[in-house]
Amino acid sequence: MQQFHQRYWEMYVAVALLHRGHAITKHGNDGPEFSFQVNGQRVWLEAVAPTRGVGADAVPEITCGERYTVPVEQVLLRFTNAFCEKQQRFAAARSKGIVKAEDAYLLAINSRGVPHAPYSGTVPFYIQALLPVGSLAMDIDKATRKVVDSYHNYRPVVKKSNEAEVSTSAFLDPSSAFCTGVLHSAVDAANHPQELGGDFSFLHNPSATYQLGSGVFPWAEQFSFQTGSCRKSAAHR
Repeated sequence: MQQFHQRYWEMYVAVALLHRGHAITKHGNDGPEFSFQVNGQRVWLEAVAPTRGVGADAVPEITCGERYTVPVEQVLLRFTNAFCEKQQRFAAARSKGIVKAEDAYLLAINSRGVPHAPYSGTVPFYIQALLPVGSLAMDIDKATRKVVDSYHNYRPVVKKSNEAEVSTSAFLDPSSAFCTGVLHSAVDAANHPQELGGDFSFLHNPSATYQLGSGVFPWAEQFSFQTGSCRKSAAHR
């Protein structure tokens, strides 16, 4: 099932981009899945569908009828791990000469295989894993009992079960400059929008060497990090 969903996600991304007018080119089984052109710039795309993981840091399954607390840190670790693995894979593709120094790179992440991950509230979990955006907090006036301010706490790391700290600030680190951003969806074979790619969102990497403008995926919800805040702009269907 895990392998089926990974293949489904790879095909879904490819077909969705074709449907939206992007011509894609497959380059064999070594390196990223395929590439496409943006204003003469080659953009490589690699698709990944993380699972719940194994061992002490695995994300617990959702059991219907039982009360539970969303295991936020375990969920975030699935995304930080996926990004780290693809970062290593990208480095290998560069060393083999498959990806050139002037090429751009895009990561497509599907969250359906991680329990709780598609349902994150105000800020998607995949964004919380790559930028230090923590839980939602509110300041309440004691006298009026009204909310006077709301914001997300700063969370630069999450901890594994062995207390090891894992960064949630990859997109603020120069080492992530190779990745122009993350295209996200929670589709699977049984859960998808009527229009291909209709639920995509795109996180722009503020540290990227090559920036994709909002016009590349105009139908997708756009997220960008600017002057210490993460901003969202609506999709243009």
